[in-house]
Amino acid sequence: MVTIVLLHGFAATNFTWRDVIKPLAADHEVLALERPFVPLPAALTLTVADLDQRGLDRVVLVGHSAGAELAMHVAASKPHRVVALVLAAPVVGGGPPPFVRRFAGAPVVRDVGPALLRAGVKLGLRRALAQTWANRDRVTDDVVAGYRAPLMEPGAAEGLWAMTAHYEELAPDWDALGSMPTLVVKGDRDKWTTLVPLPDAAVLEYPNCGHLPHEEQPERFVADVLSFVNPLA
Repeated sequence: MVTIVLLHGFAATNFTWRDVIKPLAADHEVLALERPFVPLPAALTLTVADLDQRGLDRVVLVGHSAGAELAMHVAASKPHRVVALVLAAPVVGGGPPPFVRRFAGAPVVRDVGPALLRAGVKLGLRRALAQTWANRDRVTDDVVAGYRAPLMEPGAAEGLWAMTAHYEELAPDWDALGSMPTLVVKGDRDKWTTLVPLPDAAVLEYPNCGHLPHEEQPERFVADVLSFVNPLA
C-alpha cells in the first residue's frame, strides 16, 4: 500500500486540493501537507522530517507548481521511500515569479513588505488567480475566499515575504530522478509550467486548462493519478 502525499504550490494552501482529496482517498491513504513558507532547502528538510515522524515508507508525492519542485527534491534525497512522482504544472528553478522577487528585494519596500503583501492579497488576489485559470468564470467568490483566508492569518505574509526576498536556488538531481516513475500533468494554456528533463516521464496535457489542472479538471486529474498509481501500490 502507498500513501499519496499532496504538496501545494507557492502562496497556496491545502485548499487547492479540495476537489481531489476525497476521490483519491477512496482507493488510497491520502495526506495533504501544508508546505511551509520557507526557502526550498528548509522546506526539503522539514518535509522529510514530517514524513519521518509519520513513519511513511512508501509514498507517491503529488506536487503542484513549486510543490512539484519540492516533491522532486524529496524523491531524490529519499528514493527508497518515494515510489513515484506526480508533477502537476511543475515549476522548477527560479523560485517565485521574477517580478515578485524584484519587488520583494527592493530596499524601498523591504521593511513594509508584509503589509504590502497583505494588502495585495486582500485587493488583488482575484486578478492574480484569474491569470492561472483558462476558464476565469470559475474563479468564484468562494474560490477567492478559500485562497485568501489562510494568507491573512498572522505570520503568513511575513513568511511568504521572507521566502520570496531570500530565495535560495537548489538544483534538482536529475540523474537520481531518472529512474523514478513520473507523471507530468499540465494545461495547454498554462503560462508558468517549466520543462522537466525526464525523458521517461509520462506527460498528459489537458485542453483548455491553465496552471491548476487539479482544480480546473479535477475528475480527469483524479482518474489519471489513480491509473498511474494503482499499478504501483
